[in-house]
This record gives sequence, C-alpha cells and structure tokens, in this order.
Amino acid sequence: MDDQLIKYAAMMSRLLSLEKIFFVHIAKDLRLPEELLEKYPDLLGPLDESIEVDIQKKIDEYFSGLEVETKCIVQEGNPIDKILRLSKIKDVDVIFMGRKKSLEGAGIASSGIARNCPCSLFLVTEDSKLKVEKVAVPIDFSNHSYLAMNVALEAQRKNAFQVSAVHVYGVPLGYHKTGKSYAEFSQIMKLHAQNDFRHFLEKGYFSADIPCEYVLTDEGKYADLVYEYAENNEIDLIVLGSKGRTPVSSILIGSVAEKLAYIDSHIPVLIVKSKGENMGFLDALFNI
Repeated sequence: MDDQLIKYAAMMSRLLSLEKIFFVHIAKDLRLPEELLEKYPDLLGPLDESIEVDIQKKIDEYFSGLEVETKCIVQEGNPIDKILRLSKIKDVDVIFMGRKKSLEGAGIASSGIARNCPCSLFLVTEDSKLKVEKVAVPIDFSNHSYLAMNVALEAQRKNAFQVSAVHVYGVPLGYHKTGKSYAEFSQIMKLHAQNDFRHFLEKGYFSADIPCEYVLTDEGKYADLVYEYAENNEIDLIVLGSKGRTPVSSILIGSVAEKLAYIDSHIPVLIVKSKGENMGFLDALFNI
C-alpha cells in the first residue's frame, strides 16, 4: 500500500500543485523489550532513523524530477492522535491515506482520522489508476458542494480531464396527497433539481457546459447510487464536500462522504473540507 500511496501522491502533487508533502510513519513502539535485548544483544530494533531511510528511498524513486518538497516523519504512539496533531501543527491542506481492500494488514485507524481531520482527506485505493481523466462531483447545492466543485475545476485548469456533477434526488413522503403518481412527482422533483443546478452554476460562476446526471432514489441510498454512477461512467476520482444540507449529514464528515469513504471501492475519493472546520474539536482534544 505504501508504494501505491507514494506513487499516487506524486501524481497528485502535479494535479493539485502541492508545495510540500510530509510522509508520516507512526509506530506503536520503536523500542525492543530489555529482556529481548539482553538475550539477543545483536538484535536491532526498528530505529526511527532506519525506517526513515527505507521510506525516503521510495520517495526518491517516485518523486524524482518533481518540484515538490518532501519530508519523512517517524514517530511512535497512537496513530490517530499523532496524525491529527501533526496535521494541525504542520497546517496541512490535505491528508492522503491508503484504503486497503485485499492487501494484508488492518491498516491505520482511518475512520477516526476521516471523522476528525481538520482538513481535506484523500482516500487512495490499492488499485487506484495512476491517471485522472474523469472526475465526478456529487452535489446537493450546498456550500460544501461549491467548495468541492471549485477544487475539481481548479485542478482541471491545470490538467485536461472531464468534470461532471451527479445529483441524487428523491420523492418526498406524502406525494400521493397531491393527487399525482410517483412517476409524475419524480419528474417534478427532477425539474426542480435541474433548476437548482442552473442556479448553482450561476452562483458559483461555473461554466454552463458542466454536465449533471440526475439519479432518482426511493431508498435513500445516496452513496451507493453515486458510486454506481461513477463505476458505470469509468470515473477516476470522486470529489465531494464533507457535509451536505441534509439532517443526517450533521456528523463531522457527513453521512454520504463517510459511506463513500468506506464503500467497497476501487475509485479514489477526495473529501473536501473547509480548512479548520474541526479546529475547535482538535483544540479541546489535544489542548494545543
């Protein structure tokens, strides 16, 4: 997973114009037990310097020729605490994390970091394509949707790839009281969504040429439908805001974002957050 993550970060350093990347390894304990050292005096523990050298070799291999500063950090302790603390101290804009599917190892405690990170989060899958030609932006016309679309379009200006929007809509309960059928009211809801999208483009000063796919749901499976759309349209990257305007999205990264982050997927996900959104939470947590 490390190789995949470093290679993907190298590619994204160009797409997102990254200036500096910290490669972080958190070990639970870098020391060997005293009794083990006494019994085997020639045994060497996983010293932070040797770990750093190994990681730096991979970084040098994949970042050769790229104009981005890199730094390797090796620490010991709780991965969630250490990474969240570093992300604040180093004032990072985005955290890259691997998302394992079949590779060995449980991986880092990504759910805790995803929920609480103070910045955007990039989840890279073990079989992510090392290219980006098609980007999908799930939108609900909220401020977080504007932020996600801005990030996608800013990257598009530097790179030739397609950006499309996808909006999942539903039919409200009690529609039958209007005297209209489910099909008729779903059409009404779609027309409202199309009108909202036009206003969304105008308000954000986005190009009117951006296509939008409207997906009807009757079960509330928003994340599943977004992923299904991405799969069917060979999307290389999903970019979405961390929260929406729906009541269930009041958790730190939003219900749809969280489901997309952990759905059984081979498509990378960039969860865009307003930087510092969770800073108050982190201040209380770490007393920094």
